[in-house]
Amino acid sequence: MASKSPSKCCGICSRRSRSTKAVKYCTDCEDGLCTECLDFHGHIKSFDTHHIIGIDVIEGTSFIVNKSCKVHPDMVLEYFCSHHDTMCCQSCMGSDHRSCDKVLPIRVSAKGVKSSTMYEEMVKDVTLLNSAVNELEDKKKRSIVRLKDSKKNVQQDGKNFKALLLKRIEEIEATFTSEIEANHKDLSHEANDNLEKICDHRNKIQNISEQFKSVSKYGSESQIFIMINNIKEELNCSANNFHKLLSSQKDATLSFKESNLLSVMKSFGSVDIKKASLDVKYKPCKDQQAQFHQQQRKLPSKFQLDCKFKVPGATIAGIGVTKDKRLFMCHRNGFDLFVMSEKGLQLATVQMGESQWGIAMEEDNNTAWVTLPDIKSIQTVDIATMQKGPLIKVPEQCYGIAIIDDQIAVGGFGKIYIINKTGDLKKTLDVGGTAVNSLSVGKKNQLYFVQADIGNSKLKYIGLDGTVASISAEDTHDVIGVLSDRIGNVYFLEFRASNIKLFSFEDKSMKTILTSKDGLNDPRGFAFSKDWSKLFVSNYTAGEILAFSCK
Repeated sequence: MASKSPSKCCGICSRRSRSTKAVKYCTDCEDGLCTECLDFHGHIKSFDTHHIIGIDVIEGTSFIVNKSCKVHPDMVLEYFCSHHDTMCCQSCMGSDHRSCDKVLPIRVSAKGVKSSTMYEEMVKDVTLLNSAVNELEDKKKRSIVRLKDSKKNVQQDGKNFKALLLKRIEEIEATFTSEIEANHKDLSHEANDNLEKICDHRNKIQNISEQFKSVSKYGSESQIFIMINNIKEELNCSANNFHKLLSSQKDATLSFKESNLLSVMKSFGSVDIKKASLDVKYKPCKDQQAQFHQQQRKLPSKFQLDCKFKVPGATIAGIGVTKDKRLFMCHRNGFDLFVMSEKGLQLATVQMGESQWGIAMEEDNNTAWVTLPDIKSIQTVDIATMQKGPLIKVPEQCYGIAIIDDQIAVGGFGKIYIINKTGDLKKTLDVGGTAVNSLSVGKKNQLYFVQADIGNSKLKYIGLDGTVASISAEDTHDVIGVLSDRIGNVYFLEFRASNIKLFSFEDKSMKTILTSKDGLNDPRGFAFSKDWSKLFVSNYTAGEILAFSCK
């Protein structure tokens, strides 16, 4: 039953097998109207409230408004339930909104819509989104040009590197040639020196040999006898010297041994791909965020212990949970920020250098914000790389922390400090009393806050204008943690009584949902998973985490 595309022909005439040009368009009938049919349309009382526009207005415009119900596609949306902030058809009325007392016809709810805050925010959101998309398109086009230029630059860098390699190869060749000449020269000198020594030995032996032959041939026996005894010692000495000379002689030649450069150098280098986010300033529409949170209208009513696990030697205060259910847990009495799976597998530890208390997750920016009370600072941790950011100083010891728009709310002693992400103080909200242990942001950007050192108190919030209000007349006791689901429901942790309670937006009541009978024992921190399917609670002194399945 979705609206059809506007036609330039008169719809009434077309259904009477006539072809007449339309001069106006009725957005309620979704029909073009000729002059005659327009006059007829205007005289029918039930059409008095119909919206008529010029036919030229829809020229090239997708004037399509879907009036069909998403739950019952064959039914038309006719009503708006302000209690559930949703449009509905007659079937929805009978099934889901029978007890709702704030249901009005859409035409009544729509009165003055153009002057409403919702309309103004939608105009702003559409404008911002359109601007952001155009900016992104422009930057992407420039990115493609830069990519093409980078290809040429890398190719030129490769050629330049080749030239450097060739130059370096020539230098290495020259050094290598010099090394050959030096080695050849040294070996030649050594070989020639040895040759001279061999020649000297040869001459000495030759003289002895000639003398021996001559005396042996022409001398008497007495002479031969004397000659043998005379040259015997000389011959033994010459033999010993020759033996030493012989053992020292080597056949020296030069050979080439290849470097392993060819096997090592398989390429000029690598092509390094660098990716950086396109810096387009855009914050998601608040209405879209609200719609996402309204999908969680049905509150978890049953909690079943799924598992429990120890965090060795740790006293866990703040807990942050990512979309993939990794737990980032603050160690109050140690320097490690623990990162574990939902089942208790330790994935990492981040050396913070100081003890921690509170944590706020900003997953769109891969960032966890952690308070370090003892050094009056907060610090970021990249939840992907586990790298720490710089320390950001705050006015005093800080405990609770929350992200509010693009700023950070930090709980001090009787005060809540609003700072930007570089640490500049923007506002100080005075709440009185003692340390603000936990903060949570409501659907109207109000800050729910709790102070554990105040025994009996009302559950309160403070607006950015400094106005403090209680959400319930019922007292709470020793509340150390608070969580809001941004549609008005508030969960809070009473640590001395080991209770988790819920303030229900539906009936404005306080309900106890978990107690010591469920395993809570001096709990100091708790957090839901992003899809509200899991609840994690820290038993502080026991160093234990309880993981509950929520239904």
